[in-house]
Amino acid sequence: MAKAIRAPLARTPDVWADENRILPAGSAEPGPWRTSRVPYMAPIMRASVDPQYRRVVLVCGSQMSKTEYLLNVIGHRLDDDPAPVIFIGASQRQVESISTSRVAKMIRSTPSLDAKLDRRKTADKVTEKTIAGQRLGFAWAGSAIELSSHAAALVLIDERDRMTGDVGGEGDPVALAEARTATYPDGKVIVTSTPTLEGASPIWSLYESGTRFRWSWPCPDCETFFVPTFDLLKWPEKSSPAKAKREARLACPHCGSLIADKHRAGMNAAGRFELTGDAESDTASFWVSGLASPWRSWGQAAALWIEAARSGEPGRVQAIKNTVFGELFMLQGDAPEAGTVAALRGAYRSDELPADAFVLTCGVDVQKDRLVFAVRAWGNQSTSWLIRHGELFGETDRADVWSDLAALLLMEWGGKRIRLMFVDSGFRPDPVYNFARSHQGKVFPTKGHASRDKPVSIVKLDVAPNGKERRRGIALAHVDASYFKSFVHGRIRWPVDQPGAWHLPTDATDDYCEQVIAESRVVKANGDVVWVRSKKANHYLDCEVLNAAAAHMLSVHSIVRRPRADKPVGTDTDSTAPARPPQPAVRSLRPVRGVIGGRAGW
Repeated sequence: MAKAIRAPLARTPDVWADENRILPAGSAEPGPWRTSRVPYMAPIMRASVDPQYRRVVLVCGSQMSKTEYLLNVIGHRLDDDPAPVIFIGASQRQVESISTSRVAKMIRSTPSLDAKLDRRKTADKVTEKTIAGQRLGFAWAGSAIELSSHAAALVLIDERDRMTGDVGGEGDPVALAEARTATYPDGKVIVTSTPTLEGASPIWSLYESGTRFRWSWPCPDCETFFVPTFDLLKWPEKSSPAKAKREARLACPHCGSLIADKHRAGMNAAGRFELTGDAESDTASFWVSGLASPWRSWGQAAALWIEAARSGEPGRVQAIKNTVFGELFMLQGDAPEAGTVAALRGAYRSDELPADAFVLTCGVDVQKDRLVFAVRAWGNQSTSWLIRHGELFGETDRADVWSDLAALLLMEWGGKRIRLMFVDSGFRPDPVYNFARSHQGKVFPTKGHASRDKPVSIVKLDVAPNGKERRRGIALAHVDASYFKSFVHGRIRWPVDQPGAWHLPTDATDDYCEQVIAESRVVKANGDVVWVRSKKANHYLDCEVLNAAAAHMLSVHSIVRRPRADKPVGTDTDSTAPARPPQPAVRSLRPVRGVIGGRAGW
């Protein structure tokens, strides 16, 4: 009883590791753990027990003691303040290796942990150990049961960028982990990974959402602190890998001094983290350059880069940039140019409805403090016109901004109202679902996916007590985001004088034109397709993706109508409205009646 009620020791994981950890034979440096060997890890370990933070994010390269950091946090928690812990890895093989080769050896070599190990409950179990009466569970990204079945005070997610964004079909692993820790006042989630592609790296997104601490060094000559990065690593032009290994230097961005590798240990010892983000955030996020690793010289890093660059293999170059330097790699995408988008501004203004348009859709992207929307009109063979775009400001967890969106839904353009509105439900699902319930048949909440068997598929959300779907309940539209991003970018390049053209009003904002090309489609060396963000804001692209998905659901692509005989093609009901580019005559009329959610369409 005395052991159960005693207060936890007032020491941080780095102090616990210095006093208790013995690295076994086979480690890079067997023997007593020394935090002084990797001084950049001390502040990260202290943040891992700081009550200010609910989440700790570490971005770094390989050979940086990242796994040892996680083991130190696990050991400290189970030894000094026992509580349930879950470790999540990228694959079953990695997790089993961590459990049997790293955690088991740490327990055996740490007497205080070994004495608390329940061998009866732990015998022959790779995915579960009991220490000090508390459960230490192991799982991998493909097993959602661990994250959905067990609560924990501490959840550690290793190599986040090697995981999918949807664990077992149940959602983002970080969101699932945080749900598991919600019942603990001191619950904490720790996420680590090497970064991957610029614009498509989950760990980097987490890093940017927090404090954004960056490890910095003092120059041995001018004593000014700077952050070591790949672009500061210098070697003689046209060097062979061997020559670069001997002569590589790090350039100080302040005084230009070329620093030799022998100064690295001293610079690490005097290093500090610079705050570049939100000091009051509950996410402590850290980035440490791979150049700080004590187990790889700058010359070795330069040689590895030269060998990869000369191989001509993008995958190999990316691997070195990510793992050796701990930095993002940028792939060249295929997004249209900004000038191509601006050239689509035509001879009509916002809120003018072309005569050839026969249905209106609206895509809505939900942010914390506003709703971003785009209303688009559709005509023959998916010809379309942007009618209105903008932002409705207000906290989206309150009713006022949703009233503004309801007013938009009731607006008329040329006697027509919005037929179908798709609203992204990923950020605030409950307000979106409530809004959809108030406008059934016209509003659908959506969930985007990297790929789907069908471009759009509908699943009922509301069920009766007997488990059956409610006939008049709302439905969720699952959208293949990659498919419709490709559609939008393809239409931007479409000839403006052909059916299927994608038109903009003369007053379409520059911000809109930039956002619709904020992401690029990139095909990786292994054939996988990823969408890489090149600009911070991409809200209007998301809106147009939802517009395209809504139009697909209405089967707009299969509609062909004859142009009106009483008005020139491309004019509004107002005869003074400017004409749009002429369209080829069509020879057939194939009316199609859509069915949405059990109700007849337009």
